[in-house]
Amino acid sequence: MIARRVRLNVVPVVIPMIFRFPTTRRILFRTVSQTSVNYRGSSLSEGRAGPVYGGDRLPWVTADSSGVDNFTPLRSFDWQVHVYGDAAREMQAACRDQTLPLHVFPWRLEMGRAGLRRDAVYLVRPDGYVAVADRRVARGRSRPISTRAGSLRRGGSSDQVLSINGASRIGHRVIHAQEEETTR
Repeated sequence: MIARRVRLNVVPVVIPMIFRFPTTRRILFRTVSQTSVNYRGSSLSEGRAGPVYGGDRLPWVTADSSGVDNFTPLRSFDWQVHVYGDAAREMQAACRDQTLPLHVFPWRLEMGRAGLRRDAVYLVRPDGYVAVADRRVARGRSRPISTRAGSLRRGGSSDQVLSINGASRIGHRVIHAQEEETTR
């Protein structure tokens, strides 16, 4: 009887008053959306490139002026490498050797504002979280990310990645296995 009265008489009055405050809405959004969830302490997480650590959710950004975003390749549910800017030849070769999709996005200022670093390498898990973030790999000062990727990932279907990227018209270069493909 008391629960019914609270549910029908108190909640409809009190809840709208509480949600008038921006702080309450912000706290509820963070709680419900789980945007603050991270796996930084996980054995599947390593490194840092700027404010993005291995274990953080990959920051969302538009990849080009048409509004295509960097989450489009994540539809494949495969391990993959993202580079925002230019990927070193060594990185391209390492990804080919590991049969690991490499997505190279043209650098945009908005990427820096989202916390991504130019030319840094991000090994992205199938769930969209960063397994390895490393700025040194792009500069040739760290062991290849593929060495770490081999111990962190399980192989995915390369055919699935190529067909999804071919159909999605992603505005970036996809380097996968022994082939380089440009989609637009």
